[in-house]
Amino acid sequence: MKKQKWLQRSQVLFVRPGMVMGQEKKLLFVVLLLVSFCPLSVFAVGPYTVSGYSVVDQGTGLQWQKSDDATLRTWENALAYCENLSLDSKTDWRLPNIREMKSVVDDSHYHPSIDPAFTCQSAYYWTATTVTRFPTRHAWSVFFANGDDNCGDKKNIHFVRCVRAGVYVSQP
Repeated sequence: MKKQKWLQRSQVLFVRPGMVMGQEKKLLFVVLLLVSFCPLSVFAVGPYTVSGYSVVDQGTGLQWQKSDDATLRTWENALAYCENLSLDSKTDWRLPNIREMKSVVDDSHYHPSIDPAFTCQSAYYWTATTVTRFPTRHAWSVFFANGDDNCGDKKNIHFVRCVRAGVYVSQP
């Protein structure tokens, strides 16, 4: 019996023709188990409200830079860019961590995999999260063509989307 290949996205299930009855149930159980333990922060939260040059995530209260400035930067330059950004009369912008950046990934969209409220390249975007094993050399980024995350050298150049907290969202 050949070993089954698992896709990175647990939401997708392929059942091979010719599987013996019962194998489908085991496979489905494993997929459902994976999905139920998958943290909600990896799925797009929303809904989103466009406000000037920014987008507010009503689910998390985070305020996002609506569009990148089409400039590729190293990780250090990405941090500095966000720290010095003045947008919509706000100056407390920062580079998002990996969980925050993954929260805007929308798997129902592809190239780019983000809600249409944002303007986005189908490319890599830096996060502030460093790689635990190599914190001085590597950081995490998100590839918005398909929403995957990846770690890479901080000297690589990627796009930047800044975020800020503190937007109060009232609950109905």
